[in-house]
Amino acid sequence: MNRYEHDNIGGRLVPPLIVTSDHTLQGTHQGTVHVESGTFHLRGILQGTLDVQSGANAIITGDQQGTVAIAAGASVTVLGAIHGTTSLRPGAKLIIEESGKLAGSLANDGVVVLRGVFGGMQMGGGDLRIEGTGFVKKPIIRDGVHYYDL
Repeated sequence: MNRYEHDNIGGRLVPPLIVTSDHTLQGTHQGTVHVESGTFHLRGILQGTLDVQSGANAIITGDQQGTVAIAAGASVTVLGAIHGTTSLRPGAKLIIEESGKLAGSLANDGVVVLRGVFGGMQMGGGDLRIEGTGFVKKPIIRDGVHYYDL
């Protein structure tokens, strides 16, 4: 019995990918990925939610297009890019390496180490540590709308 809901992609129900040991994703995947344990390595493109649960890890060298949820005791390292909303629970860690980009909303109640670039709205009471060449990109505002060119 699957404890996760299926995704509706183009009118088709698609089961989520459930990671319980080290796993590498190449190519393009549409739908949710639940990382329950081990390390998930995204080398391709994920169009959907990445759910990294307590005790699990993820490394993104490709392109994440969608939500990233990082639980307490979990970590995500980004050398590629995240385009979407990222949320960290207390005790969670997100590392954006020099080559990494985070474009989207950040709900941070954990620790974010920024060595690359971040552009987007920030909220939460977590710690944002800017190291090395890391920087927060300022938005371009047109007609009251914030745009981030990363």
